Amino acid sequence: MPVLSTLARQNNAFTDLLSNIADVIEFEEYDLDGFDEDYEADKQPVCEPVDLETLSTQEWMENFRFTKVEADKLIVALDIPNRILCDNGASEPAQTALPMLLRRLAYPARYHDIFRSFGWEKSRFSRVTRTLAAYLYRRWAHILYFDPHRLNHKKLAEFAQVVYKKGAALKTVWGFVDGTLRRTARPVRNQRILYNGWKRIHALKFHSVCTPDGIHSHVFGPVEGRRHDETVYRQSNLERILDLYSYSPDGSPLVIYGDPAYGLSSLITPYKGSHLSSDELQFNASMSKVREAVEWSFGEVIRQFAFLDFYKNQKVLLQPVGIFYVVGILLCNAHVILHGSQVSTFFNCSPPTLQEYFHGTAEDAKRAQELGYTVDFTNVVPGVLVTDDDLQDGEQLE
Repeated sequence: MPVLSTLARQNNAFTDLLSNIADVIEFEEYDLDGFDEDYEADKQPVCEPVDLETLSTQEWMENFRFTKVEADKLIVALDIPNRILCDNGASEPAQTALPMLLRRLAYPARYHDIFRSFGWEKSRFSRVTRTLAAYLYRRWAHILYFDPHRLNHKKLAEFAQVVYKKGAALKTVWGFVDGTLRRTARPVRNQRILYNGWKRIHALKFHSVCTPDGIHSHVFGPVEGRRHDETVYRQSNLERILDLYSYSPDGSPLVIYGDPAYGLSSLITPYKGSHLSSDELQFNASMSKVREAVEWSFGEVIRQFAFLDFYKNQKVLLQPVGIFYVVGILLCNAHVILHGSQVSTFFNCSPPTLQEYFHGTAEDAKRAQELGYTVDFTNVVPGVLVTDDDLQDGEQLE
Protein backbone atom coordinates (compact mmCIF):
# COMPACT_ATOMS: atom_id res chain seq x y z
CA MET A 1 0.00 0.00 0.00
CA PRO A 2 1.24 3.56 -0.58
CA VAL A 3 3.17 4.94 2.38
CA LEU A 4 4.04 8.52 3.15
CA SER A 5 7.79 8.78 2.88
CA THR A 6 7.97 12.00 4.87
CA LEU A 7 6.44 10.26 7.87
CA ALA A 8 9.42 7.93 7.99
CA ARG A 9 11.69 10.90 8.64
CA GLN A 10 9.76 12.06 11.67
CA ASN A 11 10.59 10.91 15.17
CA ASN A 12 7.64 9.25 16.75
CA ALA A 13 6.47 11.33 19.69
CA PHE A 14 5.44 8.39 21.78
CA THR A 15 8.81 6.66 21.34
CA ASP A 16 10.48 9.83 22.58
CA LEU A 17 8.03 9.95 25.45
CA LEU A 18 8.82 6.42 26.54
CA SER A 19 12.55 7.02 26.36
CA ASN A 20 12.16 10.05 28.62
CA ILE A 21 9.89 8.65 31.29
CA ALA A 22 10.21 4.88 31.47
CA ASP A 23 12.74 2.12 31.71
CA VAL A 24 11.47 -1.14 30.28
CA ILE A 25 12.46 -2.98 33.44
CA GLU A 26 9.74 -1.11 35.34
CA PHE A 27 7.17 -2.55 32.99
CA GLU A 28 8.03 -6.05 34.20
CA GLU A 29 8.64 -5.28 37.87
CA TYR A 30 5.19 -3.96 38.67
CA ASP A 31 1.58 -4.70 37.80
CA LEU A 32 -1.55 -2.61 37.56
CA ASP A 33 -2.78 -3.25 41.07
CA GLY A 34 0.49 -2.49 42.80
CA PHE A 35 0.49 -5.60 44.99
CA ASP A 36 3.26 -8.13 45.45
CA GLU A 37 2.45 -11.11 43.22
CA ASP A 38 4.02 -13.77 45.46
CA TYR A 39 2.15 -12.48 48.49
CA GLU A 40 -1.13 -12.38 46.59
CA ALA A 41 -0.56 -15.84 45.09
CA ASP A 42 -0.24 -17.35 48.56
CA LYS A 43 -3.64 -15.96 49.50
CA GLN A 44 -5.50 -16.87 46.30
CA PRO A 45 -7.73 -19.96 46.48
CA VAL A 46 -7.52 -22.59 43.78
CA CYS A 47 -9.87 -21.57 40.98
CA GLU A 48 -10.28 -23.42 37.71
CA PRO A 49 -10.57 -21.30 34.53
CA VAL A 50 -14.18 -20.84 33.50
CA ASP A 51 -15.42 -22.71 30.45
CA LEU A 52 -16.26 -19.86 28.08
CA GLU A 53 -18.48 -22.17 26.04
CA THR A 54 -20.92 -22.36 28.95
CA LEU A 55 -21.49 -18.60 29.18
CA SER A 56 -24.74 -17.22 27.83
CA THR A 57 -24.92 -14.64 25.05
CA GLN A 58 -25.85 -11.99 27.60
CA GLU A 59 -22.83 -12.85 29.74
CA TRP A 60 -20.58 -12.63 26.71
CA MET A 61 -21.93 -9.20 25.80
CA GLU A 62 -21.65 -7.91 29.37
CA ASN A 63 -18.12 -9.16 29.94
CA PHE A 64 -16.56 -9.06 26.48
CA ARG A 65 -18.77 -6.71 24.39
CA PHE A 66 -19.12 -9.40 21.71
CA THR A 67 -20.97 -12.70 21.49
CA LYS A 68 -19.11 -16.00 21.32
CA VAL A 69 -19.90 -16.32 17.61
CA GLU A 70 -18.65 -12.78 16.98
CA ALA A 71 -15.47 -13.42 18.96
CA ASP A 72 -14.73 -16.44 16.79
CA LYS A 73 -15.22 -14.29 13.69
CA LEU A 74 -12.90 -11.66 15.15
CA ILE A 75 -10.13 -14.19 15.72
CA VAL A 76 -10.18 -14.94 12.00
CA ALA A 77 -10.61 -11.32 10.89
CA LEU A 78 -7.85 -10.05 13.20
CA ASP A 79 -5.50 -12.78 11.99
CA ILE A 80 -4.75 -13.89 15.56
CA PRO A 81 -2.41 -16.93 15.66
CA ASN A 82 -3.56 -20.22 17.16
CA ARG A 83 -1.71 -19.58 20.40
CA ILE A 84 -0.32 -16.51 22.11
CA LEU A 85 3.12 -17.16 23.63
CA CYS A 86 4.45 -14.68 26.16
CA ASP A 87 8.09 -13.93 26.90
CA ASN A 88 8.09 -16.12 30.03
CA GLY A 89 6.71 -19.16 28.16
CA ALA A 90 3.10 -18.79 29.28
CA SER A 91 0.62 -19.30 26.45
CA GLU A 92 -3.08 -19.29 25.76
CA PRO A 93 -5.12 -20.36 22.73
CA ALA A 94 -6.59 -17.54 20.69
CA GLN A 95 -10.10 -18.54 21.84
CA THR A 96 -9.06 -17.59 25.40
CA ALA A 97 -6.55 -14.81 24.77
CA LEU A 98 -9.00 -12.57 22.89
CA PRO A 99 -11.69 -12.77 25.62
CA MET A 100 -8.95 -11.99 28.16
CA LEU A 101 -8.09 -8.78 26.33
CA LEU A 102 -11.73 -7.88 25.78
CA ARG A 103 -12.48 -8.38 29.48
CA ARG A 104 -9.52 -6.23 30.45
CA LEU A 105 -10.73 -3.36 28.31
CA ALA A 106 -14.47 -3.76 28.91
CA TYR A 107 -14.57 -2.46 32.46
CA PRO A 108 -12.14 -1.55 35.26
CA ALA A 109 -11.47 -4.49 37.56
CA ARG A 110 -8.68 -5.69 39.82
CA TYR A 111 -6.75 -8.73 38.68
CA HIS A 112 -7.88 -10.51 41.83
CA ASP A 113 -11.54 -9.95 40.96
CA ILE A 114 -11.01 -11.21 37.42
CA PHE A 115 -9.29 -14.29 38.85
CA ARG A 116 -12.24 -15.01 41.11
CA SER A 117 -14.70 -14.56 38.23
CA PHE A 118 -12.87 -16.39 35.44
CA GLY A 119 -10.01 -18.32 37.05
CA TRP A 120 -7.39 -16.48 35.02
CA GLU A 121 -4.23 -16.27 37.11
CA LYS A 122 -3.12 -12.71 37.69
CA SER A 123 0.36 -12.52 36.15
CA ARG A 124 -0.62 -14.83 33.28
CA PHE A 125 -3.66 -12.70 32.48
CA SER A 126 -1.55 -9.53 32.51
CA ARG A 127 1.13 -10.92 30.21
CA VAL A 128 -1.29 -12.45 27.73
CA THR A 129 -3.36 -9.27 27.41
CA ARG A 130 -0.28 -7.11 26.91
CA THR A 131 1.23 -9.48 24.37
CA LEU A 132 -1.97 -9.77 22.33
CA ALA A 133 -2.55 -6.00 22.43
CA ALA A 134 0.99 -5.43 21.12
CA TYR A 135 0.41 -7.93 18.33
CA LEU A 136 -2.88 -6.32 17.27
CA TYR A 137 -1.21 -2.93 17.21
CA ARG A 138 1.67 -4.11 15.05
CA ARG A 139 -0.64 -6.08 12.76
CA TRP A 140 -3.34 -3.47 12.16
CA ALA A 141 -2.06 0.01 13.04
CA HIS A 142 -1.46 0.74 9.36
CA ILE A 143 -5.19 0.22 8.75
CA LEU A 144 -6.00 2.65 11.55
CA TYR A 145 -3.53 5.21 10.24
CA PHE A 146 -5.18 5.32 6.80
CA ASP A 147 -6.42 2.69 4.39
CA PRO A 148 -6.41 4.03 0.81
CA HIS A 149 -7.69 0.71 -0.52
CA ARG A 150 -10.98 0.97 1.37
CA LEU A 151 -11.07 4.77 1.44
CA ASN A 152 -10.73 5.18 -2.30
CA HIS A 153 -11.97 8.17 -4.30
CA LYS A 154 -15.39 6.64 -4.85
CA LYS A 155 -15.91 5.87 -1.15
CA LEU A 156 -14.82 9.35 -0.04
CA ALA A 157 -17.23 10.92 -2.54
CA GLU A 158 -20.03 8.73 -1.15
CA PHE A 159 -19.20 9.91 2.37
CA ALA A 160 -19.33 13.54 1.22
CA GLN A 161 -22.77 13.00 -0.27
CA VAL A 162 -24.03 11.40 2.95
CA VAL A 163 -22.76 14.33 5.04
CA TYR A 164 -24.30 16.88 2.67
CA LYS A 165 -27.69 15.14 2.72
CA LYS A 166 -27.68 15.39 6.51
CA GLY A 167 -27.64 19.17 6.32
CA ALA A 168 -24.00 20.21 5.92
CA ALA A 169 -23.37 23.47 4.10
CA LEU A 170 -20.63 21.89 2.00
CA LYS A 171 -20.82 19.05 -0.51
CA THR A 172 -17.16 18.08 -0.16
CA VAL A 173 -16.72 17.07 3.51
CA TRP A 174 -16.08 13.33 3.94
CA GLY A 175 -14.80 13.22 7.53
CA PHE A 176 -14.33 15.11 10.77
CA VAL A 177 -11.05 15.51 12.65
CA ASP A 178 -10.70 16.16 16.35
CA GLY A 179 -8.27 15.48 19.16
CA THR A 180 -8.88 13.84 22.49
CA LEU A 181 -6.99 13.89 25.78
CA ARG A 182 -6.87 10.56 27.60
CA ARG A 183 -6.17 11.29 31.22
CA THR A 184 -3.51 9.19 32.95
CA ALA A 185 -2.33 8.72 36.50
CA ARG A 186 0.37 11.17 37.52
CA PRO A 187 3.76 9.62 36.73
CA VAL A 188 6.36 9.58 39.48
CA ARG A 189 9.00 11.07 37.17
CA ASN A 190 9.06 13.69 34.40
CA GLN A 191 5.50 14.75 35.07
CA ARG A 192 5.77 17.88 32.92
CA ILE A 193 5.97 15.78 29.74
CA LEU A 194 2.40 14.56 30.20
CA TYR A 195 0.96 17.62 31.92
CA ASN A 196 -1.68 19.57 30.02
CA GLY A 197 -1.86 23.07 31.46
CA TRP A 198 -5.23 23.87 29.91
CA LYS A 199 -7.06 20.92 31.45
CA ARG A 200 -4.66 20.72 34.43
CA ILE A 201 -4.30 16.96 34.09
CA HIS A 202 -1.66 14.45 33.02
CA ALA A 203 -2.68 12.89 29.74
CA LEU A 204 -1.82 11.41 26.38
CA LYS A 205 -3.23 13.02 23.25
CA PHE A 206 -4.65 11.34 20.15
CA HIS A 207 -6.47 12.62 17.12
CA SER A 208 -8.84 10.88 14.78
CA VAL A 209 -10.73 11.40 11.55
CA CYS A 210 -14.20 9.89 11.86
CA THR A 211 -16.32 9.07 8.84
CA PRO A 212 -20.14 8.89 8.60
CA ASP A 213 -20.11 5.09 8.75
CA GLY A 214 -19.03 5.39 12.40
CA ILE A 215 -15.46 4.21 11.78
CA HIS A 216 -12.30 5.90 13.05
CA SER A 217 -10.68 6.06 9.62
CA HIS A 218 -7.47 7.81 10.65
CA VAL A 219 -5.94 7.56 14.12
CA PHE A 220 -2.69 9.13 15.26
CA GLY A 221 -1.08 9.01 18.68
CA PRO A 222 -0.27 8.94 21.42
CA VAL A 223 1.79 12.06 21.86
CA GLU A 224 2.55 14.02 25.00
CA GLY A 225 -0.47 15.61 26.62
CA ARG A 226 1.15 19.04 26.60
CA ARG A 227 1.06 19.26 22.80
CA HIS A 228 -1.38 21.50 20.93
CA ASP A 229 -3.89 20.01 18.49
CA GLU A 230 -2.16 21.76 15.62
CA THR A 231 1.17 20.17 16.60
CA VAL A 232 -0.42 16.73 16.67
CA TYR A 233 -1.92 17.39 13.24
CA ARG A 234 1.47 18.30 11.79
CA GLN A 235 3.19 15.29 13.37
CA SER A 236 0.53 12.98 11.98
CA ASN A 237 1.29 14.05 8.40
CA LEU A 238 -2.45 14.04 7.76
CA GLU A 239 -2.05 16.94 5.35
CA ARG A 240 0.06 14.72 3.10
CA ILE A 241 -2.65 12.03 3.21
CA LEU A 242 -5.22 14.57 2.07
CA ASP A 243 -2.94 15.75 -0.74
CA LEU A 244 -2.58 12.18 -1.99
CA TYR A 245 -6.04 10.70 -1.56
CA SER A 246 -8.72 13.30 -0.77
CA TYR A 247 -10.32 13.56 -4.21
CA SER A 248 -13.53 12.46 -5.87
CA PRO A 249 -13.39 10.17 -8.93
CA ASP A 250 -13.50 13.19 -11.26
CA GLY A 251 -10.46 14.72 -9.58
CA SER A 252 -12.22 17.48 -7.64
CA PRO A 253 -10.82 17.97 -4.11
CA LEU A 254 -12.60 16.72 -1.01
CA VAL A 255 -11.98 17.98 2.52
CA ILE A 256 -12.27 17.15 6.20
CA TYR A 257 -13.76 19.46 8.81
CA GLY A 258 -12.25 20.40 12.17
CA ASP A 259 -12.68 22.83 15.02
CA PRO A 260 -11.03 26.29 15.10
CA ALA A 261 -8.19 25.04 17.34
CA TYR A 262 -6.34 23.74 14.30
CA GLY A 263 -6.12 27.08 12.52
CA LEU A 264 -4.74 25.51 9.35
CA SER A 265 -5.49 26.45 5.76
CA SER A 266 -5.66 22.78 4.73
CA LEU A 267 -8.68 22.18 6.98
CA ILE A 268 -12.19 23.56 6.77
CA THR A 269 -13.05 25.12 10.14
CA PRO A 270 -15.88 27.30 11.51
CA TYR A 271 -15.84 31.04 11.08
CA LYS A 272 -14.38 32.79 14.12
CA GLY A 273 -15.17 36.14 15.66
CA SER A 274 -17.93 37.97 17.46
CA HIS A 275 -19.26 39.84 14.42
CA LEU A 276 -20.27 37.15 11.97
CA SER A 277 -22.70 37.61 9.12
CA SER A 278 -25.94 35.66 8.96
CA ASP A 279 -24.48 33.43 6.24
CA GLU A 280 -21.43 32.69 8.37
CA LEU A 281 -23.58 31.90 11.38
CA GLN A 282 -25.76 29.61 9.28
CA PHE A 283 -22.65 27.85 7.94
CA ASN A 284 -21.30 27.29 11.46
CA ALA A 285 -24.64 25.96 12.68
CA SER A 286 -25.06 23.49 9.83
CA MET A 287 -21.52 22.15 10.14
CA SER A 288 -21.70 21.96 13.93
CA LYS A 289 -24.73 19.71 13.63
CA VAL A 290 -22.88 17.10 11.59
CA ARG A 291 -19.52 17.57 13.30
CA GLU A 292 -20.87 16.15 16.55
CA ALA A 293 -20.26 12.75 14.99
CA VAL A 294 -16.57 12.77 15.88
CA GLU A 295 -17.40 13.37 19.54
CA TRP A 296 -19.90 10.52 19.46
CA SER A 297 -17.20 8.28 17.98
CA PHE A 298 -14.75 9.04 20.79
CA GLY A 299 -17.56 8.46 23.28
CA GLU A 300 -18.34 5.09 21.71
CA VAL A 301 -14.80 3.88 22.43
CA ILE A 302 -15.14 4.70 26.12
CA ARG A 303 -18.69 3.38 26.33
CA GLN A 304 -17.65 -0.03 25.01
CA PHE A 305 -14.28 -0.20 26.78
CA ALA A 306 -14.67 1.71 30.03
CA PHE A 307 -11.27 0.58 31.37
CA LEU A 308 -9.71 3.16 29.05
CA ASP A 309 -11.55 5.93 30.91
CA PHE A 310 -10.40 4.86 34.39
CA TYR A 311 -7.44 7.20 34.60
CA LYS A 312 -6.17 5.98 37.98
CA ASN A 313 -5.15 2.73 36.32
CA GLN A 314 -3.67 4.37 33.22
CA LYS A 315 -0.07 4.26 34.48
CA VAL A 316 2.31 5.16 31.70
CA LEU A 317 5.39 3.88 33.55
CA LEU A 318 3.82 0.51 34.29
CA GLN A 319 1.68 -0.52 31.32
CA PRO A 320 1.22 0.15 27.58
CA VAL A 321 -1.42 2.86 27.96
CA GLY A 322 -1.05 4.10 24.40
CA ILE A 323 -1.31 0.65 22.87
CA PHE A 324 -4.40 -0.20 24.91
CA TYR A 325 -6.20 2.92 23.70
CA VAL A 326 -5.31 2.43 20.03
CA VAL A 327 -6.29 -1.24 20.22
CA GLY A 328 -9.49 -0.15 21.95
CA ILE A 329 -10.28 2.02 18.92
CA LEU A 330 -9.53 -0.91 16.62
CA LEU A 331 -11.88 -3.19 18.56
CA CYS A 332 -14.49 -0.44 18.75
CA ASN A 333 -14.39 -0.22 14.95
CA ALA A 334 -15.03 -3.96 14.88
CA HIS A 335 -17.95 -3.47 17.28
CA VAL A 336 -19.40 -0.76 15.02
CA ILE A 337 -19.12 -3.12 12.05
CA LEU A 338 -21.03 -5.86 13.87
CA HIS A 339 -23.52 -3.78 15.87
CA GLY A 340 -23.70 -0.37 14.24
CA SER A 341 -23.34 2.90 16.14
CA GLN A 342 -25.01 6.20 16.87
CA VAL A 343 -22.97 7.82 14.10
CA SER A 344 -23.81 5.30 11.39
CA THR A 345 -27.48 5.49 12.38
CA PHE A 346 -27.47 9.30 12.37
CA PHE A 347 -26.01 9.46 8.86
CA ASN A 348 -27.80 6.31 7.66
CA CYS A 349 -24.45 5.06 6.40
CA SER A 350 -23.59 1.38 6.72
CA PRO A 351 -20.10 0.46 8.00
CA PRO A 352 -17.90 -1.95 6.04
CA THR A 353 -17.87 -5.69 6.65
CA LEU A 354 -15.15 -7.33 8.71
CA GLN A 355 -13.59 -8.64 5.51
CA GLU A 356 -13.62 -5.19 3.89
CA TYR A 357 -12.10 -3.50 6.93
CA PHE A 358 -9.51 -6.05 8.05
CA HIS A 359 -7.56 -6.80 4.91
CA GLY A 360 -3.92 -7.05 3.91
CA THR A 361 -1.16 -9.40 5.00
CA ALA A 362 1.36 -9.31 7.82
CA GLU A 363 3.92 -8.30 5.19
CA ASP A 364 1.86 -5.17 4.48
CA ALA A 365 1.97 -4.30 8.17
CA LYS A 366 5.72 -4.93 8.34
CA ARG A 367 6.36 -2.73 5.33
CA ALA A 368 4.23 0.03 6.84
CA GLN A 369 6.29 -0.20 10.03
CA GLU A 370 9.57 -0.03 8.12
CA LEU A 371 8.45 3.07 6.25
CA GLY A 372 7.16 4.90 9.29
CA TYR A 373 3.43 4.24 9.56
CA THR A 374 3.70 2.44 12.90
CA VAL A 375 6.11 2.01 15.78
CA ASP A 376 7.72 -1.23 16.92
CA PHE A 377 6.73 -1.69 20.56
CA THR A 378 8.45 -5.08 20.88
CA ASN A 379 10.96 -3.75 23.41
CA VAL A 380 8.15 -2.30 25.51
CA VAL A 381 5.86 -5.31 25.47
CA PRO A 382 7.98 -8.47 25.26
CA GLY A 383 6.44 -11.60 23.80
CA VAL A 384 6.06 -13.46 20.55
CA LEU A 385 3.17 -15.24 18.93
CA VAL A 386 3.38 -18.79 17.67
CA THR A 387 1.25 -21.51 16.15
CA ASP A 388 1.42 -25.20 16.95
CA ASP A 389 3.46 -25.66 13.76
CA ASP A 390 6.23 -23.47 15.17
CA LEU A 391 7.06 -25.92 17.98
CA GLN A 392 9.96 -28.32 17.82
CA ASP A 393 9.40 -32.06 18.25
CA GLY A 394 8.46 -32.79 21.84
CA GLU A 395 8.22 -29.12 22.79
CA GLN A 396 5.22 -28.21 24.93
CA LEU A 397 3.48 -24.92 25.49
CA GLU A 398 2.79 -24.04 29.08
